[in-house]
Amino acid sequence: MPEIHIKNFVFKPNLIPSIITCVLLYLMMSLGNWQLDRADYKANLQSIIESRQSIEPALLSALINKHEDDWLYHPVTTTGEFDTLHQIYYDNQVHNMVAGYNVFTPLKITETTGILINRGWLPVGRSRTKLPDIDLKTSGVINITGLLSLPPSKGVILSNTPNGYLQWPVVLQYIDIIEIQKILGYKLLPMVIILNDSKQTALEVMPIKINMRSEKHTAYAFQWFALSLTLLIIYIVVNTKKLNKN
Repeated sequence: MPEIHIKNFVFKPNLIPSIITCVLLYLMMSLGNWQLDRADYKANLQSIIESRQSIEPALLSALINKHEDDWLYHPVTTTGEFDTLHQIYYDNQVHNMVAGYNVFTPLKITETTGILINRGWLPVGRSRTKLPDIDLKTSGVINITGLLSLPPSKGVILSNTPNGYLQWPVVLQYIDIIEIQKILGYKLLPMVIILNDSKQTALEVMPIKINMRSEKHTAYAFQWFALSLTLLIIYIVVNTKKLNKN
């Protein structure tokens, strides 16, 4: 490795530590840039959520064939009939530090097509062995208005078959549209409608929220860049020696 002389100091790094340092710097800078990209994405997403909730609902049929960017969090209206025989308790949903479920009920919009409706949240109750009541107080064809959203992400699955469909209503650890529609026997749209009007549901309406806001990603990016700078300073200091004056 070449030496660099600056006044009474010489910078003389070794090859292997230099390679390791370069690799680590590249990884940390890449992670920092990735966090900045995520911050931009989340900021844009939050802006979309805030702007679209105030516009007039569109017909579901007018949006289902459009790109995700055009329908995500768009107010929508549709008619259909709830499939009350196949209701879902989506487990591990915490609200105000209370464990509970989000309730999803399929809405059949045609004989062969349906869409999952997020009807809201309710607490677990005193015991998980007795599920809280989610019976609907209405039947027949109804009009639904809400916000279009992607299904909840599956996250980390610790088992190959954690979901069971032995009896209904069913408690699920994740929402998998393909998996559910195979059980139901009819097609489900690759999106869900989140009810955002308390008049349409007896459950607690949950506000649309982003799991991690842009500010947190920006903070993580700063940490990665700070670690990169720290590593670079350590690398320079460790490999710089002061020349002895004779």
